[in-house]
Amino acid sequence: MPFKRIQNNNPTISYEFFPPKTPKGWAALYQTLGTIGDISPDFVSVTYGAGGTTRDKTVSLVARIENELNIGTMAHLTCVDHSKAEIAKVLDALVDNNVKAIMALRGDPPQGADGYVAHPDGFAHASDLIAFIKEKYDFAIGCACYPEKHQEAESLTADIKHLKLKQDAGADFSVTQLFFDNEIFYRYREQVIAAGVMLPIIAGIMSVTNKKQLARFEAMSGCSFPKALVSAIHEATDHQVEAAGIKFAIKQCKDLLDNGIAGIHLYTLNKSNASYMISEGLKDLGYFKDELRCSV
Repeated sequence: MPFKRIQNNNPTISYEFFPPKTPKGWAALYQTLGTIGDISPDFVSVTYGAGGTTRDKTVSLVARIENELNIGTMAHLTCVDHSKAEIAKVLDALVDNNVKAIMALRGDPPQGADGYVAHPDGFAHASDLIAFIKEKYDFAIGCACYPEKHQEAESLTADIKHLKLKQDAGADFSVTQLFFDNEIFYRYREQVIAAGVMLPIIAGIMSVTNKKQLARFEAMSGCSFPKALVSAIHEATDHQVEAAGIKFAIKQCKDLLDNGIAGIHLYTLNKSNASYMISEGLKDLGYFKDELRCSV
């Protein structure tokens, strides 16, 4: 399992995808997966939505990546609208398809809903889902963490307490919400450790590829942007933005790797170019060289 690399203080490189909604989207995704496969990632993750079609597509996609492309996968699983029996059915299907890792999440409320409401026979928190998986299955379990706090959390301190609950329930590692300011992350990491959370942290990274994304990312996750990134994006022409975003992401990842991050997880939006260029840029700097990485 590639997650042994995390336990052995060997940083991982990984990528996140989502099940497309159209045939054109599936064709683009498989082209991207072919490109990513050439990079030899430690694992890829596949996002998940409650409800039959999306759920089934997630299971089908992770099974194909795991068993046909021979790339280790981590399936996202959320509590939204699911009973314990339905969750168990999904987990059983993943076991049957040789998937060995779960990203356990509470999940966002459905669009238009007034806050999250747990299924009557389901789970109210990600920590409850993690405890259920840990008790009944043998998956490596990832959880989410938020360097600038979850938008529903009353404070960063309260949010870190939730992360501690996830650790205590049996999570093996955590993956951050996307962030761009490493100094904010380092302060967060100090607070996390002070609260007794020792989970390895994988950094969730997304490069900026167009100017509109700055406002979108801020609205989506409440993230902050370093002045260097804002200046680089605003000074770039529309054709130069992607290259500027990739350059910043490579520098950000290098700094994180030099400061003990457990891994880099690239949010791809199912597109290959930026993720590929970031990965190759890091390899050119000496990171993730196959001969330097421990075997599993």
